[in-house]
Amino acid sequence: MQKFFVTLLVSLPLLVSSQYWEAGVFGGISTYSGDLTQFIDLKELHPAAGVLARYNVNQWFSVKANIYHGTISGNDANSRILDKKNRNLSFRSRLLDIGVQGEINLTGYKSGHPSYQSSPYIFFGLSLFRFNPKALYNHQWYALQPLCTEGQGTTKYNDRKKYALTQICIPLGAGYKFAINRYWNVGFELGVRTTFTDYLDDVSKTYVESDILKSTYGELSDLLSNRTGEVLPERMEYTSADERGDPTKNDWYVFTGFTLTYSILPNACYRF
Repeated sequence: MQKFFVTLLVSLPLLVSSQYWEAGVFGGISTYSGDLTQFIDLKELHPAAGVLARYNVNQWFSVKANIYHGTISGNDANSRILDKKNRNLSFRSRLLDIGVQGEINLTGYKSGHPSYQSSPYIFFGLSLFRFNPKALYNHQWYALQPLCTEGQGTTKYNDRKKYALTQICIPLGAGYKFAINRYWNVGFELGVRTTFTDYLDDVSKTYVESDILKSTYGELSDLLSNRTGEVLPERMEYTSADERGDPTKNDWYVFTGFTLTYSILPNACYRF
């Protein structure tokens, strides 16, 4: 035991010296997958940007904090499936993601170190995100959550609760980083955010009878819940027996792009 503590004390300066910070920026794209876009739709990619800070515990493990901002959207008009085209729903939402992730450097990474100047990595963590789906109608954007387009909060459907616009999600992903020199680092990462909601696009369960929406939330709620009349000769009339979305799968979103960071290194970190 005594030998263990002696070894620990001798090694402590080396362990501490390997710890350093990075700070920088992110630039890339954001997109989502849900009821209005089953997978990545090239027509629904949007610019994304953000800032990040990374604390490198050692060459194998880092902790990263980020604030990313982007946009997600979906449109039934892009679908090749006729039933979805006729459903004619669409949305757009700004997205703010504040998260913390642990990064595992698979081959080891340390800025300026000749043996660890690049590495693939994987990451996982927790994010708090804010979204607000809107739909375009008569050249104006309307927030959909207050309109309760699937009958949330109505007397008949009081089991359907209004979804929160601020929620948590699980970021998972992978990337590759490279040290230009002992100060500057570049990287590329693909990060998928797994959410606990099916309402990023305001679409999840079934339709609700028109008279219920009109009497509770007004005509606009009904118009934006069922938009078939804008593409069909006659508007389809639905009840709660008719599927509007797929409630068995939650939505997810993606931030992918490049990072540029500056290393704030202690002098001891250069002593290899």
